[in-house]
Amino acid sequence: MKILLVLLPLLWSMLHATPYMEFSKAYKAQNYEKACQIGKQLFTHERDEKFLSLIGHACLQADYIDTLAMIQSRLRRSQSARENAVIFSAIVLQKRLIYQFMYDHTNISSFTLPISDHPLSHTFVAIRNGQYTLRSQIPKVITFQQGGIHYKVYIDRHKRGRVIIETKDANHHTTIHRYL
Repeated sequence: MKILLVLLPLLWSMLHATPYMEFSKAYKAQNYEKACQIGKQLFTHERDEKFLSLIGHACLQADYIDTLAMIQSRLRRSQSARENAVIFSAIVLQKRLIYQFMYDHTNISSFTLPISDHPLSHTFVAIRNGQYTLRSQIPKVITFQQGGIHYKVYIDRHKRGRVIIETKDANHHTTIHRYL
């Protein structure tokens, strides 16, 4: 019985460490989608703000923007955590404002938010500054260039109304970002 009491905490810690090791492997391999999925299971009980920031970064890279809203509210103890919370919050708000513009033709030119190097930020800035070309009004399609990358933004009505941001670099490599 005493051996069981000694081994039980060790066994528990080994089982508990497995998802953290899986997250670390996926994150280091830049498999951000997998890292985000694992991180979403861990973050509710996590208190380490550096680890929470890593989960947020993985989810940001995997375009799981709505997860950032849950994570940012837990980042408040250190200066770097608060800075990450502001970036995560800004990206969530940029996504919402882009939706407003695409669906309701809302003028977002008066909004000033922190900017990151994420496609949502680039799109937000282009729309806010009026530096885009309207290709179609119904359905709304806009295009713009930023940093040698061509952006095409539109609503995909077949996929539950997602806003799609397609990016194409100089080598014609296309990346598609889908936001609900």
